Amino acid sequence: MPVPLEPDKYRSSPFFNPEDFIGYIRRLGRLGSRAAPEAVILSYQRSLFDYAAHEVPSTPADGYFSKQMRYLDGTEGRVAIVGGFGVGAPAAAVMLEELIAFGVRRFVSVGTAGSLVASIPPGSLVLCDSALRDEGTSYHYVPGGGLAYPSEVLTEKLSEALSARGLAHARGPAWTLDAIYRETPEEVRRFRDEGALVAEMEAAALFTVARFREVEIAACFSVSDTLAELSWRPEFHAETTEAGLKLIFEAALDAVS
Repeated sequence: MPVPLEPDKYRSSPFFNPEDFIGYIRRLGRLGSRAAPEAVILSYQRSLFDYAAHEVPSTPADGYFSKQMRYLDGTEGRVAIVGGFGVGAPAAAVMLEELIAFGVRRFVSVGTAGSLVASIPPGSLVLCDSALRDEGTSYHYVPGGGLAYPSEVLTEKLSEALSARGLAHARGPAWTLDAIYRETPEEVRRFRDEGALVAEMEAAALFTVARFREVEIAACFSVSDTLAELSWRPEFHAETTEAGLKLIFEAALDAVS
């Protein structure tokens, strides 16, 4: 069966938009007093969010985003990190939608990914320049067919920021899927042959929503595990994986500041 089940949904308007929800929170007096940051770094790993909270001068948001957002003091609050909203395309897309409705216009998604190729082992950094849409969220925004793409300008700025810090990084497509416990050898072979470098859970949806809402987004990954040999080797808690997330965070801050 096709996704979405109702193929004519693109002709219709939704019952409510993210602006309606944020407006509702504002009317309740629960949105908070601080203005939206100009840019947000999206974090899925608690360790990265904790690093920003404890090792980088920052101030928590008040109100609705108080548990998920910290304004980075070194940017005078123009950039914030947001985390603790979950993983996967649906959770990331909801967070992105609400932040856009709040007023944020630029985003960098910083997370982990599994390598599909032997030349990109755990500990590597991968800048995502497109994503295969093997999740469900993006299909409720635009019809199927083709890849999802990030902002070319912001992606290039992030690449330049990584290079300026001496950080080697691969650049290429990601395979985005919802079901991490249903990754199969056949899929790895197929999508690797199609050029995908890594597997992850958010990029295709984030890129699609960002284009739909006309905001900028880029994404970069610290490789945390590998499927390249058609077997699984996890290194989620390796020092290189954690270090990679922090290095991308610092480069992302350069790119959006």
